[in-house]
Amino acid sequence: MLAARGVPMSRLAPATFAAAFSTSTVGASAYVVFALASSGGRRNSWLVLVCGAGGLVGGYLGARLRPHLPETALRLLLGALAAGLCAVYALPAPGLRRCSEQ
Repeated sequence: MLAARGVPMSRLAPATFAAAFSTSTVGASAYVVFALASSGGRRNSWLVLVCGAGGLVGGYLGARLRPHLPETALRLLLGALAAGLCAVYALPAPGLRRCSEQ
């Protein structure tokens, strides 16, 4: 929303990285605590490590590439990612049935 209102990406990116890092850290920590407390144990803890590593690599690459990309390209990339994410969320999850089909 801030990008759509014209906030420069050079001011927007650091705040976004900080917010994403903090929420991801809290979410991953909670997931690990709940996984260890459940009967399943560490069954899916690898998922936290894989997603965390992807977030670190993406954050690093984004911070390194941002100064070298024009503002318009960054805005278009952000818009394309947001539209793609909306499309993924709009599709039904594979293997799930609707309530009317149950």
